[in-house]
Amino acid sequence: MAPVKEDQLKQNLARNLRYLREQRKPYLSQQMLAAKLEVTQKSISRYENAISLPPAHVLVAIADFFGLTTDALFMAELPENMNKKEGNTTNEDITYGNPTQDR
Repeated sequence: MAPVKEDQLKQNLARNLRYLREQRKPYLSQQMLAAKLEVTQKSISRYENAISLPPAHVLVAIADFFGLTTDALFMAELPENMNKKEGNTTNEDITYGNPTQDR
């Protein structure tokens, strides 16, 4: 199997990140997500517009925040049970870096 090209990875991540953020209840803006991940809003915009890929530590934080694996963020289609993880129903339930959070 041929390796996936970087452009395709960027496109998949962009689509999935935007979807995950916009489907969040209550609404989660780029600025709000950026604050949770301790990055800039411009960084989130660059990821969602497939301009750049996040560094490894930010990628792990994104996956943890949404209750997914890092692999799932790059899939062509997100897993159907992506938001079924207990304790991952609203962005207010999750605090990035909380050691008691299920992973």
